[in-house]
Formats: sequence, C-alpha cells, structure tokens
Amino acid sequence: MQKYNAIDGNQSVIQAHLIPQNPEFTIITADTPQPTRQKFITRVYSILWAQLVVTSIFIGCCNQIQPLQTFMISGWGSTLVFPCIMLMCALSCMIYCQHDIVKTCPGSGIYLTLFTGASSYILGYVGVVTSSETLLLAGLSTLGIFSGLSLYAVQTKYDYTDKGGYLLALLLGLVICGLFIPFTNLPILSIMYSGAGSIIFSFYIVYDTQLIVGGNHRSIMFHIDDYVFASVSLYLDIINLFLMLLDLMNGRS
Repeated sequence: MQKYNAIDGNQSVIQAHLIPQNPEFTIITADTPQPTRQKFITRVYSILWAQLVVTSIFIGCCNQIQPLQTFMISGWGSTLVFPCIMLMCALSCMIYCQHDIVKTCPGSGIYLTLFTGASSYILGYVGVVTSSETLLLAGLSTLGIFSGLSLYAVQTKYDYTDKGGYLLALLLGLVICGLFIPFTNLPILSIMYSGAGSIIFSFYIVYDTQLIVGGNHRSIMFHIDDYVFASVSLYLDIINLFLMLLDLMNGRS
C-alpha cells in the first residue's frame, strides 16, 4: 500500500514524480475532485458490503442448517481449516509483496474471492458453536458501532491517520496477551481482554475510515488504486470487532 503525507511541503513535486502520466493514479486529498473521491469511496464500500454479506450468510447457514453443521465438525470439514489459514496468510503477504497484481483485474477479483471465501469458512465455526440470539445481538451491535464510528470519522476534524504506530503497538500487545489468557483461567482477565480488543478495533475502524475518505485535516490517505487494500482492512476491523463483542456476550465460554 502506498500512502501520502499531506503535511509535506513538497506536495506538488511528490505528485509530479508519483503520477506523471496516469490520470487514474490519484492521491485522495482535500483537493481531489469530488467525482474521483466519490468513485473510490463507492468502490471500497461496495466491495466491503459484498464481503460482509457473504460472510454473514455463511455464518447464518452454519448456525441454521444441520447438514452443514455436521460437515463443519467432521474430519473433512476440520481439515479444510488449515488450508484456509495458510491461504489467508499467503494472501496477506501477497497484498504487500505483489500489490501491482492485486490492483488490476482479474487479480483483484480473484484475490477478494479467495480472501473472503477463506475467512468466511473459518468464521463459519462461530455459527456452529454460538446461539442464534447471541449471533444476532453481536451482529447488530457491530453494525451499530461501525455506523456510528464511520459517521464520527467523517465528521470530526481530529486526525487519527497519524496514530497508526500507536494502534499497531496496541494490537501487538493484544495479540501477545491473547496467547497467555487461555492459561490463566481468570474470567475477569478474559472480559478485560475482549473489552480492550473491542476498543482497539473500534479505533482501527475510525483510522481506516479516515484513510479511505481523506479530505481536510488528514495527514495520510490512500491512493485511488488501493481500493482492495482499503476494503480488506476495513473488513478485518469489522470482523475482529464482531468477534470481540461475541466473546463479551458469551463470557469467552
């Protein structure tokens, strides 16, 4: 992913080197024409909602359809989890190492299909082991929080795009704590972990939303051809927020 620092005083020089002849390679800034910004935002959120719909439908099917539940907990179904995990790791590396392929068709479509399919299959186990009421409550809560945070990210003049380093440090700390939590057998620590995770991924939603929308008071913004990276980033933020809220409602049982 390539990002742009709007504070840099040599803005015009940098733009001249980055986009000398390609009008489609545009930086999303406050001065970007509204149709160009609108096209980028529409594309990102269209992909995002398609990903969420596919994942939600699959989780619901795993929760309601008995033959699918039986397959998911069978030997064959459980074996497929490991290739999905490996595929997601490979795709996560690919978006950084082979970003030129991901930015163009049909590479972007294949990437999104594989990534969404692999993550949806893994999340299907959430539908198998969780009650319908808890899934619905966690889903609606996630949707409400995401909507509110998105409106806040767009309206506020406070810039969160320069806080990426702090968020990364918090995320790494959360991951390390998550490795030790299962061995403590202390419910209060589990609740604190899920609560902290919900807060961190809520900040990530605001951070990524401001990267996508751009505009005034934003230090860093996406390029217009980073729509795949932008949609996947926001998709993962929402999914992780959903899982943390689900943990809170389930008591991490």
